[in-house]
Amino acid sequence: MTQRNDLALAVMELIDQGHRRISRHLDLTRVRVLGTVAALGPVRPSTIAAELGLTASATSRHLTALERAGQLIVEPDPYDSRTFLVRQTEDGRAEIEATVQAGTTVFTEVIADWPDADVATALALITRLNQAWAQRGDTPRTAGTTGPRWRRTRGSLEKEA
Repeated sequence: MTQRNDLALAVMELIDQGHRRISRHLDLTRVRVLGTVAALGPVRPSTIAAELGLTASATSRHLTALERAGQLIVEPDPYDSRTFLVRQTEDGRAEIEATVQAGTTVFTEVIADWPDADVATALALITRLNQAWAQRGDTPRTAGTTGPRWRRTRGSLEKEA
């Protein structure tokens, strides 16, 4: 096996470990839906489904749950009476912030004993890996947006504050 294959397996294991730790505490798809609404909102359900690769039915279930939780509101679409727009609420913004903080806390604990030089190296390499993924162009992106959805959401929150 080549080093590139070993790296691919190590990254997949990292994703799997992170997913298992986080998914016990929250619904990751719901968080992705909420993040998409935060980044693009107000937004149509069909756009959310396309952005995340979800079915209309799955998108509807998640939107209903998020609306019941007070994290989203539904409003008429002024351009198409057959659909509606979804907008994030303050509770939704707080949920995204809490989710990001929880993930940051867990990850920081995992690497707490790493020397600063190793952290800097990992940051540089992971940043490079994320840029390489973005350049592939096979993940849905909205024109004019850059970086992960949670970072774009946090940036918009900081601008509003």
